[in-house]
Amino acid sequence: MAETKNREVPAGLASEHKPYPLRSFAAGAVAGAIDTVITMPLDTIKTQMQIQSHPSVAACARTIVRHDGILGLYYGFPPFLLQASGKAAVRFCMFDVLIKLVDSSGADRSRNPALWSGACGLGAGLSEALFWTAPTERLKVLRQARAGLGKTCLPPSAMSLVRERGVRDLYVGAGATAARQASSVAMRFCFLEEAKTVICHRMGYDKAGAPAWVTFVSGGIGGFISAVSAPLPSGIPPCPGCMSAVRPRSPSGIDASSPGIRAAPF
Repeated sequence: MAETKNREVPAGLASEHKPYPLRSFAAGAVAGAIDTVITMPLDTIKTQMQIQSHPSVAACARTIVRHDGILGLYYGFPPFLLQASGKAAVRFCMFDVLIKLVDSSGADRSRNPALWSGACGLGAGLSEALFWTAPTERLKVLRQARAGLGKTCLPPSAMSLVRERGVRDLYVGAGATAARQASSVAMRFCFLEEAKTVICHRMGYDKAGAPAWVTFVSGGIGGFISAVSAPLPSGIPPCPGCMSAVRPRSPSGIDASSPGIRAAPF
């Protein structure tokens, strides 16, 4: 019995990463919500610069604020909040579930922790994309596409999309979203693990008891590398209809070029 127990968590990793899926789910949700509040304006500006012509980030921000006020930078906040908190919760929960499965199989992650983190991150990213990110990304971009066009241009709601086009419409662009999330999360976890190992080695910290700033810096490094390594999928709007936001509209503010979608609050 003792021999079987030792196979479940290899000695090299017993004190390093103990997976607790439910705890990771809750922590991920809180972290995702905080992240949303801080990064939402930049995400809105990014979306606007991808679908319209703006000479600079500052010029794009000024256009949005001039037409819609500061709140224009938070267009799409409800679906983005759901997306960020939900996907972080699913991501870390699934990562711990996969880590648990690897450990229970008897594999020794201590021989190549970065590789195993990347592999489990790939599965976590794919799960988060299909379970959560694809539909919320669709709603978020439809809202962000209307930032800077005036408050009369209302985006379609989730219910109107499902009612008029079916649930499948929420998954337009799901393939690109899944490819982006799976590769991005895999690289983030892989490089986070590698960066944390290097920093702890240089600073003389034990990885299991390293201070929070080490994880913060390592996560930033992983996020930066994943962002510059796979920019294409994240630059593809996850729905053909998002481009309709810049086409002519009827006086009522409803997108006349997309008759199948009715404008309505989220």
